[in-house]
Amino acid sequence: MGYDLQKVPAQALPHTTYQEYLDKDRHEPARSLREVGNTDLGTEDVDKRRYIDRDWYDQEKKIWDHVWQVACREEHIPEAGDFHVYDIGTRSYLVVRQDDGGIKAYPNACLHRGRKLRLESGHVEKFRCPFHGFTWNLDGEIAHVPCEWDFPQVQKDEFHLPEIHVGTFAGWVFINPDPDPMSLEQFLDPIWRHYEPYAWDQSYLGVHAGKVLRGNWKIIQEAFMEAFHSLDTHPQILGSVDDFGCQYDVWEGKPHVNRMMAAFAVPSSYVVDQVSEQDVLDEWMGRKWDDAEKIILQDHETARTKTADLKREQTEAQLGYKVPELSDAELVDGWYYVVFPNFMLWGGFGPNMWYRFRPWNDSHEETLMEVGYIMRHPKDQPKPAPMPMIMLDINTKWDSVEALGGLGFVLDQDTTNMAAVHDGLKASFKPGVTLASYQEKRIRHFHQTLDMYVERFANG
Repeated sequence: MGYDLQKVPAQALPHTTYQEYLDKDRHEPARSLREVGNTDLGTEDVDKRRYIDRDWYDQEKKIWDHVWQVACREEHIPEAGDFHVYDIGTRSYLVVRQDDGGIKAYPNACLHRGRKLRLESGHVEKFRCPFHGFTWNLDGEIAHVPCEWDFPQVQKDEFHLPEIHVGTFAGWVFINPDPDPMSLEQFLDPIWRHYEPYAWDQSYLGVHAGKVLRGNWKIIQEAFMEAFHSLDTHPQILGSVDDFGCQYDVWEGKPHVNRMMAAFAVPSSYVVDQVSEQDVLDEWMGRKWDDAEKIILQDHETARTKTADLKREQTEAQLGYKVPELSDAELVDGWYYVVFPNFMLWGGFGPNMWYRFRPWNDSHEETLMEVGYIMRHPKDQPKPAPMPMIMLDINTKWDSVEALGGLGFVLDQDTTNMAAVHDGLKASFKPGVTLASYQEKRIRHFHQTLDMYVERFANG
């Protein structure tokens, strides 16, 4: 339905806070949802050069050698010898399942003349370089030196592939090339404990799509760090998403993780007086369950409680067991985390949306954006194979990917802004980007963490 959107008032609208939605929940919400990160990050502008200058990009790309970053899913490499090629900037890595079930990672480069050992993910018994035949075992030990007599300088017990730190969380495989990194658990605090209850051992990559977009990688991902843009970019969601009541969490001493939580199946404060509970449910169902028959609310029901009941049934069918005490918020709402530097993951039992953003071909003006859903499978059934990435060309809409459902249309709305932001920053005479002190605080948090790394490794 259409909404009468007058000029947004200068003063904050009367609204329901996210914590007040939790207060009204029919069940006690998870303790993690009650944690509020109110760190004040100031109001200073962000220098626009970090988006459009190549020199800045060349400095910031050093961070990829020192941070934990998502390389693949565990189900990408289920069997010994399965490997995944992960590229970031000028770096390339091999993530390999070992004979004992563990995972190791190596730079994707032959130690002889530097040729990439593999160009695509796949399966091997050993890594044999296609150029001259130098060969390594899965554990990185050298297996064969061709014409060994001609390499007296090669000590076979030392000529092994350099090993990169590997960790796993919620089915995701992280790597960190830093020789002495902080633990992955510390890096991911507090997401590590927040996600513990949600059956990640039953999760798998159910949807995966990607597209190369014009625009700096930070411009692209920052569009997904706030809901402030919904009024103009996504007006169709205002009847069933309270974008104005979002809670934005930045915790003191936790530079790598922040969070946004939004109440779903409730109207935005902008249009709350223009819709009924039935209107809210109709809009929500129309986006989430396209083929569903119209459901008429009973007197004791709200759009939010009815949606929670439907989602509970869906979740129990996916998991294969009951979740009677799960709160409405955990079933219905959108609460998702940014994991520095380029990964975002939604919470709860899912389907969990996720995003990853990488500079494309070492360019500061193009970005590979990946999106998808993490699904659940019943506990007594084997993990399904991951969905291969559907790679879209620049002129193909996200909405063409049927598996994305209603998300595709929203992504098309989002990504129409990106190139225009990049070009606008080049055209602007204003030296900085002005951010809201609260609604865009996660963007400021990201840049403060980025500055911390850039300053630390400026000369490295």
